Amino acid sequence: MANFSGIAADSGLTHVLSSFPQNSEQLLCLLDRIMCSGGALTRGEREAIAAHVSGLNGVAYCVHFHSLFSEVFCGPVAATQDRIRPLLDYAGALLEGEAEGISQAFKAATSTGWSEAALYEVVEVCGVFSFINTIVRAAGLAAPAETPEPRPTAAELKGSYAAMAKAVRGT
Repeated sequence: MANFSGIAADSGLTHVLSSFPQNSEQLLCLLDRIMCSGGALTRGEREAIAAHVSGLNGVAYCVHFHSLFSEVFCGPVAATQDRIRPLLDYAGALLEGEAEGISQAFKAATSTGWSEAALYEVVEVCGVFSFINTIVRAAGLAAPAETPEPRPTAAELKGSYAAMAKAVRGT
């Protein structure tokens, strides 16, 4: 059930952000930088972390889309999750917020070969998706019943966050 007037449960995030544009373009530009810039993690790995964080936050709408995006960029979600398990555990510890758990998950991830740069990128994804998840929950957006067919391609998703920012800007 949607919570803001003019926003239906089957609306998309772009519709929500366009309805409240004051900081939305800047948020989407930040999201684009965090998710799409080069770094220690690939776009698909970041998308898998976003889906995981969204799942821990109970936001099915975001789990649906970011699992799909991760699959487009990295292949089967389960295989990606297995490969980045220490990073997902670190993300979970960050969300729980207990210093000892964060420290243990950090050490576990670095001991399996993940760099501090990769772990910092996990911090960024966790932070921005906690924010996005809050917006989606407040708007009452529901996860789509089905995956879009045809599925998007990596080329189609390449500039998707920047395109959302442009749509919110109205250009």
